[in-house]
Amino acid sequence: MNFNIKKYITIRIILICFINVICLISGCSDNTQDSLSSSVPEYTLIDFEPAWSGSGNKIAYAHSNVNNDFTGIYIINSDGSNNRQLLNAFASSPDWSADEEWIVFAINNSIQKIKTNGDSLMTLTDGGINSNPKWSSDGSRIAYCDCGNLPCRVVIIKPDGSLKTIIDTNAVYPDWVNGSSSLIYFKPVKNNEGLQTGDTLIQYFLSSGEKKIISVLNDDNHRVNTFPVFADDAIIFCSMNKEGGIYIYRMNTDGSSIVKLTDSQGYAPDYSASLQKIVYTNRNKGNGRLWLMDKNGNGKVQFTH
Repeated sequence: MNFNIKKYITIRIILICFINVICLISGCSDNTQDSLSSSVPEYTLIDFEPAWSGSGNKIAYAHSNVNNDFTGIYIINSDGSNNRQLLNAFASSPDWSADEEWIVFAINNSIQKIKTNGDSLMTLTDGGINSNPKWSSDGSRIAYCDCGNLPCRVVIIKPDGSLKTIIDTNAVYPDWVNGSSSLIYFKPVKNNEGLQTGDTLIQYFLSSGEKKIISVLNDDNHRVNTFPVFADDAIIFCSMNKEGGIYIYRMNTDGSSIVKLTDSQGYAPDYSASLQKIVYTNRNKGNGRLWLMDKNGNGKVQFTH
């Protein structure tokens, strides 16, 4: 199966930040939970796109109900306590400021931020179709994806929305490496017919403008690749295979030794360096909740319920 990247990206944006199209694609079941209520959809993303705070003390995430009606952004302590709604809106892709006082997120095709006490909502981008914001760990920049004019492009701004800089075109899913010194992101790989067959993982160095190819992922297990996150000596990401199943992988930072971390479907991983834990959505039949595991894929446990 080949994928037309323009159609693929456009549909995912319309259904808010590349989520619901994956909900509609069939995949493999999770062997850890076989008994299902007939009222629960076969595939769900109830709690998704989680983001650890820098300290590892909290997780922000997007939430919908089992009918895929979005109900906003939530914050929960890393011990599972004090789960609360921060924002009741059609929003997604939350991420933390370095001081953990702000959450940046995508809503209505724009990037906005809000204080964690619910005050001081601010719009940072105006125009385009903006999604997947990522705040650098040193607090100096926010990266995001703009698909207002295809192909999509990776853009960075200051936390007040100023100094907009286009980093690369035909690029999606940025994340930061080492403060704000470099970015990683995916660039689609296309065949002679212009159809997507995989992605190239790029590292971009802001000081020099150098682009380094980490890996080219274009086999049957890695047809569409998303949500790369730097994790100490590795990169965690998820891939859609040729059957439409989505799984989480770990890759060495030199592009070698790719290891599959989830046997059941997994989506949108994020990594806490302080806890050395990965949080992700388990796309098991009827689950769709946040789960935790270590960076080797061990110790899987359900986190939200």
